[in-house]
Amino acid sequence: MSKKVLIVDDEEILAANFKTYLERLGCEVQTAADGATAVQRVASFKPDLLVLDYRLPDMTGFEVFDALRPLHSCEAVLMTAHPSIEVCNRAIERSIEIILLKPFPLTELGSVVLHGLPSGAPKEEQSVPVERRNGGEVSFPLKLYDGAWVLSDRRRPTASTEPPLKHAKKGV
Repeated sequence: MSKKVLIVDDEEILAANFKTYLERLGCEVQTAADGATAVQRVASFKPDLLVLDYRLPDMTGFEVFDALRPLHSCEAVLMTAHPSIEVCNRAIERSIEIILLKPFPLTELGSVVLHGLPSGAPKEEQSVPVERRNGGEVSFPLKLYDGAWVLSDRRRPTASTEPPLKHAKKGV
């Protein structure tokens, strides 16, 4: 039996890409562009997993999860481009153990949907504990799609060892 996944994301092109990718992995997938649609779909679809965007037009991903709990019990993964301590704490309160930081590779989503967290990962490394977009020299644990854990900061490009390009003169 295939895994049933409900993707709740208002970025419809992105949600369609997630759907296509997960279907190729053998999952049965439906999408919803807002919380109200997700609540309507969950009763008939009964997903095994919710993949929730944090910011939706009508409610937060947490509000969607809270509204769906009485209707159908399932696990959830949160997606956000704006991680913060508050978001992490609210996820922990709801036993949402996986937060995907947008943008992320499709293979990372596939790994999480099919396999969840690696069982050997320490519990304290299973969430993103700090805000990383408001400056500072902050590193955070990042789960890569291959299951490796690294300290990373995606804001800064890696240092290049190549010499800088020389600018061409006009008219030459």
